[in-house]
Amino acid sequence: MGKTSLLEYATGAADGMRICTIRGWEPEQDLAFAGLAQLVLPHRQVIDGLPATQASALRGAVALGPAQSSDRFSVYVATLSLLSVLAEDSPLLLIVDDAHVLDTPSAEALAFTCRRLVAEGIAVLAASRSPQSAGGTATALPSLNLVRLDEHSAADLVVERSGVQPPRNLVRRLVSGTGGNPMAIVEAVEHLTNAQLSGRQAVPDPIPAEMSAGALFARQVAMLGTAARTALLLLAASSSARLRSVHEAAEIMQIPESAFAELEEQHLVTFVDGVGRFSHPLVATAALSAARPAERRAAHRVLAAVLTESGQADERAMHLAEATIGTNERVAAMLEEVADAARARSGYAAAVTALERAASLSEDDASRGRRMYLAAADAQLAGLGARAREMLIAADALAHDTQMRLAVAAGRSRVEAFSGHPALAHRILREAAQSLSDQEPERRAELLTDSAMAALLAGDSHAAIAAADEAAGLTLDPSASVMLVTRLVKAITLMHLGLHRDGVLLLEGCSELARQTGPGRPPVEYVLLASSAMAWIGQHDISRSMAEPVVDELRANGALGMLPFALYALGSAEVRSGHMSAARAAATEAAELSAATGDLLWRYLGLSLLSFIEAVRGDVEACREHGNAALELCHADADLPRDANEALALLELSLGRHDEAVAQLRHGVEHRHDTAPDTVIEGNRDLIEAYLRSGRPLTERMHTVLAEHLNGPNLAIDSAVAWRLRGLMVPDTEIDGCFENAIKEHAAAAIPFEAGRTHLAYGERLRRAGRRVDARVQLRLALDVFAHLGATVWADRTGRELTATGETIREPVALGPLETLTPQEYQVAKAVAGGATNREAASALFLSPKTVEFHLGNVYRKLGIRSRTELALRFHAESGRTPEPREIPEAPASRSRTR
Repeated sequence: MGKTSLLEYATGAADGMRICTIRGWEPEQDLAFAGLAQLVLPHRQVIDGLPATQASALRGAVALGPAQSSDRFSVYVATLSLLSVLAEDSPLLLIVDDAHVLDTPSAEALAFTCRRLVAEGIAVLAASRSPQSAGGTATALPSLNLVRLDEHSAADLVVERSGVQPPRNLVRRLVSGTGGNPMAIVEAVEHLTNAQLSGRQAVPDPIPAEMSAGALFARQVAMLGTAARTALLLLAASSSARLRSVHEAAEIMQIPESAFAELEEQHLVTFVDGVGRFSHPLVATAALSAARPAERRAAHRVLAAVLTESGQADERAMHLAEATIGTNERVAAMLEEVADAARARSGYAAAVTALERAASLSEDDASRGRRMYLAAADAQLAGLGARAREMLIAADALAHDTQMRLAVAAGRSRVEAFSGHPALAHRILREAAQSLSDQEPERRAELLTDSAMAALLAGDSHAAIAAADEAAGLTLDPSASVMLVTRLVKAITLMHLGLHRDGVLLLEGCSELARQTGPGRPPVEYVLLASSAMAWIGQHDISRSMAEPVVDELRANGALGMLPFALYALGSAEVRSGHMSAARAAATEAAELSAATGDLLWRYLGLSLLSFIEAVRGDVEACREHGNAALELCHADADLPRDANEALALLELSLGRHDEAVAQLRHGVEHRHDTAPDTVIEGNRDLIEAYLRSGRPLTERMHTVLAEHLNGPNLAIDSAVAWRLRGLMVPDTEIDGCFENAIKEHAAAAIPFEAGRTHLAYGERLRRAGRRVDARVQLRLALDVFAHLGATVWADRTGRELTATGETIREPVALGPLETLTPQEYQVAKAVAGGATNREAASALFLSPKTVEFHLGNVYRKLGIRSRTELALRFHAESGRTPEPREIPEAPASRSRTR
């Protein structure tokens, strides 16, 4: 719809801006970072100024240096940094044409960059056939659908192109036949004489504009001479827009230079600076469609023959594959090398394409299955979960070797777990473990432990404990890494079952996980799981000390794939310890990054944690927005935890909508597999409170749960909440005993928000018992807690209770200084307060230095400070943290000095 013309107009209007251009090229769709190379290569001198890790990743991606085995997001972050540097001296306009045929890694790198542009002075205009066809560049970005030209505009276009004023009936036919597409109108004008355009001669029927674009180009191709048609086929089959290899192939096929001139005369191709460009992507499609299969194979064979340089091995292999009929192990092996090279450059999507083709050329099932498995592993790294699942199923059908079947099972379980099917992941892993003999206890323990974790995510605590018990019973050194992990999973499972004393005893050694280094170190996900478990049992400082180094390490390595999990674990520790701004910042980043990585599980959990934090803070609209967004990820066959329901239920409780709270929690419980008695921790304690406050009689099961937590050995928080709930049920004469026990347990639990709720509930009961003076004491304590947490709805509710006792509340609860910061402002403030320069903060947070500068200016303004020293002191004072003994570079608050 005239998109290229609009981009050209924008380029011409961009006075004073640096212009960078990328154009998608269909033959290069399978070459990793081919599009990005168009941006990077002309500015290669800038790469040296990027952080070392980013510079290495970017050089490797576009073949300017050795390939780096890094997370694909390292290249994406480097792309943002490169553009930011280019925009330092003047605003920058990045033009991306034909985005729908960009290679996937380049498209994702550009989309990642676009979503992080804030204050860099960078504008990006990307054009594609449709938002759906734009792939990674269109995800969650603003888009504008171009509308058809009206008859007046169409007539103006005809005059501009031909100098002839067309009659109204011809214009009407042009607009009707083309749908108002300016490119199609221009193509029609090219095929009509001036006499026809003016109405002096009859126009053909159908008029060219009334043909589809594909049919129009097919007719043009059919009218070409034989040599020109073959030359066009070589261009269409070529994996590069560069003409050198095409001309060499043409010489071998004895195609004269005049053939290329004919293509240009027919406006099918333009040649500029040794590069050939089709006038429309459908020209290449028409050329390939017009050729017989044998002709296409011959073209690819000749192109492969001229690609003899070392740097052309990938293109050569792809052409040989297209020239092959049936199987060919030699070519399959070459394609596997192509995939290895793409993977080393973090071009996982390109590696998938090469390996799938290699699998189809493989001469035996074992080789075919192995390559399908490798393709699936790359698909996971590329964020292509559904495609990975299909390939793993295919690989499983082809695998006969035990080790390959186990590898396939492990890969399939990860795909299923992270796409919302942890119950299926559990079954796959359990079956794989059963297939192993007792001679491989360590591998079997790993599979059983992973299956227990998957069952926990699915809510099936009985299946989890069975798998964990079987793993724990294997003959292995108790100090082995896998056994520490097994102990951790079993401990968490026991607590899910309400067996807290046994669970806590097992957890005592979990901090060892964080101290292990070297080859024996457990996978990062289990260190983070240990961190979450320590937060659960009230060891918030230990939990944070385990999660924060992992977050820092993943940031430094640009490992965005695992970072959402680490941020979720850190956010969970922060919210329990009452650091709400830190918790909100971590949860927000976890949700945003998991959206970029395509990880459904951590997107769900990140959104759910964010919704819970907003329920505590009383941010009603944001809580519902994020909670419902999380629930939308729970498609019909997903078996995700009930975290989002718990967050939304807490919000309803805070608003006094007890029936709605019950409905949310019941909905969240219904899909759970677990048949064990519900505990009073997390959401179920809110379910009991909602029952009590709505006047519903408690079920027998609820009474049993309360009795267990009042009388047995439990976590301090469970006992505290149980006594609070008991205090809502007893006669007035027993109020004090229940709530005093609860407050005593809260001192050990150290979860400020829950302590505040207990003081509020105590004050409510005392006021209703006519003890207004005593009520004020508890309500003031509750108000102090909620004010410190920024929990405005809870504070307002407490204030109303205080007013009802006769006390006057002079001022509304105000947010603390850190609570006024946005999540990203908080992250920037935290990094800078820790001593980071703007560039260091930008690198760690996957932002540009200008965006850090922009946020830092807002932080200074909101906190009323003027220097980094003030920020460090204020931040650590407000957040309750001790500053690290690191030099803090000084800078005043002005824009020019906050860098």
